[in-house]
Amino acid sequence: MSHLDDPFRLPRTVLPYRYEVSLTPDLEAATFTGSVSITVTAFKATEIVLNAIELDIHSAAINGLDVPFELHEESERLILTAPYELSDDSRITLTFSGILNDKLRGWYRSTFTDEFGRVRTIATSQMQSTDCRRAFPCFDEPDFKAVFAIKLTVADGLMAISNSKELQREINPDGTSTIWFADTMKMSTYLVAFVVGPLEATEPVMVGNTPVRVIHIPGKSHLTDFGMRAGVFALEWFEKYYGIPYPGDKVDLLALPDFAAGAMENVGCITFREVLLLVDPATST
Repeated sequence: MSHLDDPFRLPRTVLPYRYEVSLTPDLEAATFTGSVSITVTAFKATEIVLNAIELDIHSAAINGLDVPFELHEESERLILTAPYELSDDSRITLTFSGILNDKLRGWYRSTFTDEFGRVRTIATSQMQSTDCRRAFPCFDEPDFKAVFAIKLTVADGLMAISNSKELQREINPDGTSTIWFADTMKMSTYLVAFVVGPLEATEPVMVGNTPVRVIHIPGKSHLTDFGMRAGVFALEWFEKYYGIPYPGDKVDLLALPDFAAGAMENVGCITFREVLLLVDPATST
Protein backbone atom coordinates (compact mmCIF):
# COMPACT_ATOMS: atom_id res chain seq x y z
CA MET A 1 0.00 0.00 0.00
CA SER A 2 1.43 3.37 -1.03
CA HIS A 3 1.20 6.45 1.15
CA LEU A 4 -0.34 8.16 -1.89
CA ASP A 5 -3.39 5.90 -1.69
CA ASP A 6 -4.72 8.44 0.82
CA PRO A 7 -3.43 11.91 -0.15
CA PHE A 8 -5.20 13.57 2.77
CA ARG A 9 -4.26 11.54 5.87
CA LEU A 10 -0.93 10.06 6.93
CA PRO A 11 -0.71 6.31 7.65
CA ARG A 12 -1.34 5.32 11.27
CA THR A 13 1.36 2.65 11.39
CA VAL A 14 3.74 5.09 13.13
CA LEU A 15 2.61 7.29 16.03
CA PRO A 16 4.86 9.99 17.52
CA TYR A 17 4.91 10.72 21.24
CA ARG A 18 8.00 12.91 21.76
CA TYR A 19 9.91 15.45 19.63
CA GLU A 20 13.30 16.94 20.46
CA VAL A 21 13.67 19.95 18.17
CA SER A 22 16.87 22.00 17.80
CA LEU A 23 16.85 25.14 15.63
CA THR A 24 19.39 27.86 14.81
CA PRO A 25 17.99 30.86 12.92
CA ASP A 26 20.07 33.38 10.96
CA LEU A 27 17.86 36.46 10.99
CA GLU A 28 19.98 38.49 8.57
CA ALA A 29 20.03 35.73 5.95
CA ALA A 30 16.41 34.70 6.71
CA THR A 31 17.44 31.05 6.98
CA PHE A 32 17.68 28.39 9.65
CA THR A 33 19.28 25.01 10.29
CA GLY A 34 17.93 22.34 12.55
CA SER A 35 17.53 18.78 13.68
CA VAL A 36 14.65 16.80 15.10
CA SER A 37 14.59 13.51 16.95
CA ILE A 38 11.14 11.91 17.08
CA THR A 39 10.34 8.98 19.34
CA VAL A 40 7.53 6.92 17.84
CA THR A 41 5.59 3.74 18.37
CA ALA A 42 5.56 1.65 15.21
CA PHE A 43 3.18 -1.15 14.18
CA LYS A 44 4.85 -3.43 11.62
CA ALA A 45 6.00 -0.43 9.58
CA THR A 46 8.35 -0.77 6.61
CA GLU A 47 8.31 2.93 5.83
CA ILE A 48 7.73 6.12 7.81
CA VAL A 49 5.67 8.89 6.26
CA LEU A 50 5.60 12.35 7.80
CA ASN A 51 5.11 15.92 6.58
CA ALA A 52 7.72 18.38 5.30
CA ILE A 53 7.77 21.19 2.76
CA GLU A 54 10.15 24.06 1.92
CA LEU A 55 12.90 22.21 3.78
CA ASP A 56 16.19 20.78 2.52
CA ILE A 57 16.60 17.41 4.23
CA HIS A 58 20.27 16.62 4.80
CA SER A 59 20.15 13.27 6.59
CA ALA A 60 17.73 10.71 7.94
CA ALA A 61 18.26 7.85 10.38
CA ILE A 62 16.05 5.31 12.13
CA ASN A 63 17.38 3.85 15.37
CA GLY A 64 20.84 5.15 14.53
CA LEU A 65 20.96 3.64 11.03
CA ASP A 66 21.10 5.97 8.01
CA VAL A 67 18.16 5.37 5.71
CA PRO A 68 17.14 6.54 2.22
CA PHE A 69 14.50 9.24 2.04
CA GLU A 70 12.38 11.08 -0.53
CA LEU A 71 10.70 14.47 -0.23
CA HIS A 72 7.43 14.31 -2.16
CA GLU A 73 6.66 18.00 -2.63
CA GLU A 74 3.23 17.61 -4.20
CA SER A 75 1.86 15.83 -1.13
CA GLU A 76 4.17 17.70 1.29
CA ARG A 77 5.45 14.39 2.62
CA LEU A 78 8.82 12.97 3.60
CA ILE A 79 9.11 9.21 3.14
CA LEU A 80 11.78 7.19 4.96
CA THR A 81 12.49 3.58 4.02
CA ALA A 82 12.92 1.53 7.19
CA PRO A 83 16.00 -0.74 7.45
CA TYR A 84 13.73 -3.52 8.75
CA GLU A 85 10.12 -3.93 9.86
CA LEU A 86 9.59 -1.61 12.80
CA SER A 87 7.58 -2.53 15.86
CA ASP A 88 7.35 -0.97 19.31
CA ASP A 89 9.42 2.16 20.06
CA SER A 90 11.76 3.63 17.44
CA ARG A 91 13.65 6.90 17.04
CA ILE A 92 13.72 9.01 13.87
CA THR A 93 16.56 11.53 13.53
CA LEU A 94 16.57 14.17 10.78
CA THR A 95 18.77 17.15 9.94
CA PHE A 96 17.56 19.92 7.67
CA SER A 97 17.68 23.59 6.72
CA GLY A 98 15.02 26.04 5.63
CA ILE A 99 14.02 29.64 5.01
CA LEU A 100 12.30 32.21 7.18
CA ASN A 101 9.62 32.88 4.60
CA ASP A 102 7.51 35.96 3.89
CA LYS A 103 4.22 34.03 3.79
CA LEU A 104 3.19 34.69 7.42
CA ARG A 105 3.03 30.94 8.06
CA GLY A 106 5.38 28.26 9.27
CA TRP A 107 8.52 29.89 10.68
CA TYR A 108 8.48 33.27 9.01
CA ARG A 109 10.10 36.68 9.00
CA SER A 110 8.50 39.74 10.60
CA THR A 111 10.23 43.12 10.39
CA PHE A 112 10.07 46.54 12.01
CA THR A 113 12.08 49.77 11.87
CA ASP A 114 13.81 50.71 15.12
CA GLU A 115 14.40 54.18 16.55
CA PHE A 116 17.64 54.50 14.55
CA GLY A 117 15.93 53.78 11.23
CA ARG A 118 17.30 50.24 10.98
CA VAL A 119 15.11 47.41 9.70
CA ARG A 120 15.12 44.64 12.32
CA THR A 121 13.97 41.06 11.86
CA ILE A 122 11.98 38.72 14.10
CA ALA A 123 11.69 34.99 13.37
CA THR A 124 8.17 34.07 14.47
CA SER A 125 5.81 31.19 13.87
CA GLN A 126 2.24 30.48 12.84
CA MET A 127 1.69 26.73 12.57
CA GLN A 128 -2.10 26.53 12.35
CA SER A 129 -3.41 24.71 10.58
CA THR A 130 -0.82 22.66 8.67
CA ASP A 131 2.37 24.75 8.55
CA CYS A 132 4.53 23.25 11.29
CA ARG A 133 5.93 21.10 8.45
CA ARG A 134 7.63 24.27 7.11
CA ALA A 135 9.65 24.60 10.34
CA PHE A 136 10.64 20.96 10.92
CA PRO A 137 9.57 17.54 9.63
CA CYS A 138 6.66 16.27 11.71
CA PHE A 139 3.42 14.32 11.77
CA ASP A 140 1.44 17.46 11.01
CA GLU A 141 -2.12 16.34 11.71
CA PRO A 142 -3.88 17.39 14.93
CA ASP A 143 -4.60 13.91 16.30
CA PHE A 144 -0.86 13.06 16.30
CA LYS A 145 -0.38 14.63 19.73
CA ALA A 146 3.06 14.51 21.35
CA VAL A 147 5.38 16.22 23.82
CA PHE A 148 7.80 18.82 22.39
CA ALA A 149 11.22 19.69 23.78
CA ILE A 150 12.51 22.82 22.03
CA LYS A 151 16.12 24.05 21.91
CA LEU A 152 17.03 27.35 20.19
CA THR A 153 20.50 28.70 19.43
CA VAL A 154 20.38 32.46 18.87
CA ALA A 155 22.72 35.39 18.25
CA ASP A 156 23.83 37.66 21.07
CA GLY A 157 21.26 40.24 22.12
CA LEU A 158 18.20 38.34 20.89
CA MET A 159 15.30 37.07 22.99
CA ALA A 160 13.98 33.54 22.43
CA ILE A 161 10.49 32.43 23.49
CA SER A 162 8.69 29.11 23.10
CA ASN A 163 5.69 27.32 24.57
CA SER A 164 7.30 26.52 27.92
CA LYS A 165 9.60 28.23 30.38
CA GLU A 166 13.34 28.47 29.86
CA LEU A 167 15.18 25.69 31.68
CA GLN A 168 18.82 26.28 30.85
CA ARG A 169 21.02 28.68 28.92
CA GLU A 170 24.63 28.33 27.74
CA ILE A 171 26.86 30.86 26.00
CA ASN A 172 28.78 29.27 23.14
CA PRO A 173 32.36 30.11 22.06
CA ASP A 174 31.05 32.03 19.02
CA GLY A 175 28.96 34.32 21.24
CA THR A 176 25.62 32.71 20.50
CA SER A 177 23.39 31.38 23.25
CA THR A 178 21.68 28.00 23.36
CA ILE A 179 18.41 27.91 25.31
CA TRP A 180 16.59 24.78 26.40
CA PHE A 181 12.87 24.99 27.14
CA ALA A 182 10.83 22.71 29.38
CA ASP A 183 8.81 19.91 27.84
CA THR A 184 5.37 20.95 26.67
CA MET A 185 2.17 19.19 27.57
CA LYS A 186 1.02 16.58 25.06
CA MET A 187 -0.35 18.64 22.17
CA SER A 188 -0.82 18.98 18.41
CA THR A 189 1.84 20.35 16.08
CA TYR A 190 -0.26 23.39 15.18
CA LEU A 191 0.20 24.70 18.74
CA VAL A 192 4.01 24.64 18.64
CA ALA A 193 5.57 28.13 18.71
CA PHE A 194 9.00 29.73 18.84
CA VAL A 195 9.94 33.38 18.39
CA VAL A 196 13.44 34.90 18.18
CA GLY A 197 14.26 38.57 17.81
CA PRO A 198 15.31 41.90 19.34
CA LEU A 199 12.40 41.93 21.78
CA GLU A 200 11.66 43.10 25.30
CA ALA A 201 9.43 41.69 28.04
CA THR A 202 7.45 43.28 30.83
CA GLU A 203 8.02 42.19 34.39
CA PRO A 204 5.88 39.09 35.03
CA VAL A 205 2.60 39.31 36.91
CA MET A 206 1.78 36.13 38.83
CA VAL A 207 -1.61 34.45 38.54
CA GLY A 208 -1.26 31.76 41.18
CA ASN A 209 1.95 30.01 40.16
CA THR A 210 1.78 31.18 36.54
CA PRO A 211 3.85 34.18 35.37
CA VAL A 212 2.21 36.36 32.71
CA ARG A 213 4.29 38.66 30.49
CA VAL A 214 3.77 40.87 27.45
CA ILE A 215 6.53 40.61 24.81
CA HIS A 216 7.00 43.55 22.44
CA ILE A 217 9.48 45.34 20.20
CA PRO A 218 11.71 47.95 21.90
CA GLY A 219 10.17 51.29 22.70
CA LYS A 220 6.61 50.11 23.24
CA SER A 221 6.58 49.12 26.91
CA HIS A 222 4.22 52.03 27.65
CA LEU A 223 1.56 50.33 25.49
CA THR A 224 1.45 47.03 27.40
CA ASP A 225 -0.68 47.86 30.46
CA PHE A 226 -4.12 47.13 28.98
CA GLY A 227 -3.02 43.85 27.39
CA MET A 228 -1.42 42.74 30.64
CA ARG A 229 -4.50 43.57 32.71
CA ALA A 230 -6.78 41.79 30.23
CA GLY A 231 -4.57 38.70 30.17
CA VAL A 232 -4.29 38.48 33.95
CA PHE A 233 -8.05 38.98 34.36
CA ALA A 234 -8.89 36.32 31.78
CA LEU A 235 -6.53 33.73 33.26
CA GLU A 236 -7.83 34.31 36.79
CA TRP A 237 -11.46 34.21 35.61
CA PHE A 238 -11.13 30.99 33.61
CA GLU A 239 -9.27 29.20 36.41
CA LYS A 240 -12.07 30.12 38.80
CA TYR A 241 -14.89 29.35 36.35
CA TYR A 242 -13.63 25.91 35.38
CA GLY A 243 -12.07 25.06 38.73
CA ILE A 244 -8.95 23.84 36.93
CA PRO A 245 -5.47 25.36 37.39
CA TYR A 246 -3.80 26.54 34.19
CA PRO A 247 -1.89 23.44 32.96
CA GLY A 248 1.14 25.26 31.50
CA ASP A 249 4.12 26.80 33.28
CA LYS A 250 3.81 30.38 31.93
CA VAL A 251 1.77 32.66 29.67
CA ASP A 252 3.52 35.03 27.27
CA LEU A 253 1.46 37.44 25.17
CA LEU A 254 3.47 38.44 22.09
CA ALA A 255 2.78 41.58 20.02
CA LEU A 256 4.06 41.01 16.47
CA PRO A 257 4.41 43.62 13.72
CA ASP A 258 3.45 41.14 10.96
CA PHE A 259 0.74 38.63 11.77
CA ALA A 260 -2.02 37.39 9.48
CA ALA A 261 -4.51 36.30 12.13
CA GLY A 262 -5.90 38.40 14.97
CA ALA A 263 -4.27 36.12 17.53
CA MET A 264 -3.18 32.49 17.89
CA GLU A 265 -3.67 30.31 20.94
CA ASN A 266 -0.23 28.67 21.01
CA VAL A 267 0.16 27.02 24.41
CA GLY A 268 2.07 29.42 26.67
CA CYS A 269 3.14 31.62 23.76
CA ILE A 270 0.05 33.46 22.52
CA THR A 271 0.78 35.60 19.47
CA PHE A 272 -1.18 38.73 18.50
CA ARG A 273 -1.29 41.23 15.74
CA GLU A 274 0.52 44.13 17.41
CA VAL A 275 -2.32 46.63 17.09
CA LEU A 276 -4.69 44.24 18.88
CA LEU A 277 -2.53 43.81 22.00
CA LEU A 278 -0.70 47.10 22.47
CA VAL A 279 -2.94 50.02 23.38
CA ASP A 280 -2.02 53.69 23.77
CA PRO A 281 -4.08 55.05 26.70
CA ALA A 282 -3.66 58.58 25.35
CA THR A 283 -5.48 57.84 22.10
CA SER A 284 -7.66 54.76 22.77
CA THR A 285 -10.97 54.57 24.60
